[in-house]
Amino acid sequence: MEIHAPENPIHSKKEFLFHMFTVVLGILIALGMEAIVEWAHHRALVREARENIATEIRKNKETVDTDLAEIRKREEELNHVIEAMRQLETDPASFKHSFLGFHVVNHDLYSTAWQTATVSGAVTYMKYNELIRYTDVYLTQQAFTGFQEQALNQMIAIGGMMEVTMKDRDLKKVPAEKFQAIAQEAYKDLIIQQTLEGISTDLSKTYGDILKSM
Repeated sequence: MEIHAPENPIHSKKEFLFHMFTVVLGILIALGMEAIVEWAHHRALVREARENIATEIRKNKETVDTDLAEIRKREEELNHVIEAMRQLETDPASFKHSFLGFHVVNHDLYSTAWQTATVSGAVTYMKYNELIRYTDVYLTQQAFTGFQEQALNQMIAIGGMMEVTMKDRDLKKVPAEKFQAIAQEAYKDLIIQQTLEGISTDLSKTYGDILKSM
């Protein structure tokens, strides 16, 4: 903003006051226009952030809904492993060979839109309740990812134990403690999977609530 001196000398108090009024009015108009431009920019920033977050949440909901069915399938497989180990522990001679394992599928939940909104400063112009809702759901996503990683590591450990204990061996000669150890590890993973199922169910509902409100 530039303020120029009057072109002609000021000869009276009236001319001085008129010149000051013109300057002040010009400053106020300029500041008002700048504020309007800034306000419009902030609105556009928040609108774009909301659109990107909505797209990301919609995609993450599809992923979680798919994963829920897979989690329940893994719980069934783990229960089958536990039952088989209990049978082998007490009566290996009566055990009938069947598929003992589980399907391992990991899913990624994205937070790129949320991170971009944070870096760009769009979150600072969002309403408090909206900001809390986004923060909570993305923190829950982190918990989902953490438990999913725990479940994967646990399944790898169980798979390794089963491979060492049962492959090409006379199961009647395997110590009962070996089967008991596998059952215990499978039970630990079952608890993790059930926790993951609970988190996924909550996430799916929260995603849906957010999408309805947007």
